[in-house]
Amino acid sequence: MNNILTLEKTTPNLAGGKRIRLLSYNIQVGIGSVSYRHYVTEAWKHVLPHAQLYENMHKIARAIRGFDIVALQEMDAGSVRSSFINQAEYLAQHAGFPFWYHQTNRKIANLARHSNGVLSKFKPNEVSDYKLPGFIPGRGVMVVRYGHPNNPLILLIVHLSLSKRARHRQLEFINHSC
Repeated sequence: MNNILTLEKTTPNLAGGKRIRLLSYNIQVGIGSVSYRHYVTEAWKHVLPHAQLYENMHKIARAIRGFDIVALQEMDAGSVRSSFINQAEYLAQHAGFPFWYHQTNRKIANLARHSNGVLSKFKPNEVSDYKLPGFIPGRGVMVVRYGHPNNPLILLIVHLSLSKRARHRQLEFINHSC
């Protein structure tokens, strides 16, 4: 179940007065779940590489090509489960994004590198990241700044915890720190 949010914003300093297309995409490590039962029946794909990984990554690359900036959640930055492919880099290359960055929030040996990422057709002025509070470490926020400092476009790329209490703490942290 991929969560996708699209948005358009006019930013004169960033795109010469043209609309830019933004996308937030939870790629779920390229698993391609289409049903809630897949969270159980295909849970092994969160740990091990699978045959559809490349096909799913190509589908994602085709789907995101028309956007200017893509925020990625639940990506892998190169481990066993992604066949040691940094998924942000892979999607950037296959979808035509000259700028890409990732933030690894949880590294489990060589098995998994839980990450957020951003793909961009515009060069950011600054990319910074913060670790979010939580009972189990492994969540973070990327802050990506574009445009003129007096009229910036600032994107926060985040994948919050599941519990309501943890999300509240994380949003408070973002509100006071970013």
